[in-house]
Amino acid sequence: MKMTRRTLIAATAALSGPGVGRAAGPSGMRARLLGAWRLLDAVTVYASGATGPWYDRPGPYRGVIIYDASGAMSVQIASARPAARSPPAFPDMTVAAQLGYLDSYYAYFGRFEVDAARSEVRHFVDTSLDPTEVGVTYVQKLTLERGRLTLTTQPWRVGEQWRHSRLTWMRA
Repeated sequence: MKMTRRTLIAATAALSGPGVGRAAGPSGMRARLLGAWRLLDAVTVYASGATGPWYDRPGPYRGVIIYDASGAMSVQIASARPAARSPPAFPDMTVAAQLGYLDSYYAYFGRFEVDAARSEVRHFVDTSLDPTEVGVTYVQKLTLERGRLTLTTQPWRVGEQWRHSRLTWMRA
């Protein structure tokens, strides 16, 4: 069979899965989101407008978020943590020491959808380092300006205080 431009496009669309060939509204927001992004900044924003450490984890933070044309996504963020010592190996550490290392790392993956009309991205969590997140859908405000991606989470409550997170990324 001779491969033409038309058959190549049709085959690619058929193999890529739902939503791949669609632009995300007139702005093509979905297409602009695709690729790998490196974390620049992550903060918790309090109701007063003041900011603090992201989820009370110490900085600096390093991370990557990847949006694939197939609709798959993955996010990984590491906060500052003490340097690993050897020995003991991780399995030989106390439970408290292991939890300290694990709490400094955040990761999940799954699918995503963009709602360009609302400037939102939805992350459908398939698997997470935090097992309570499996099956959760995170809706985040999405801003793409000057080569920067900003994701703003939905507010959540801690005691009597409301807060949300703001994460800023740049192309990796």
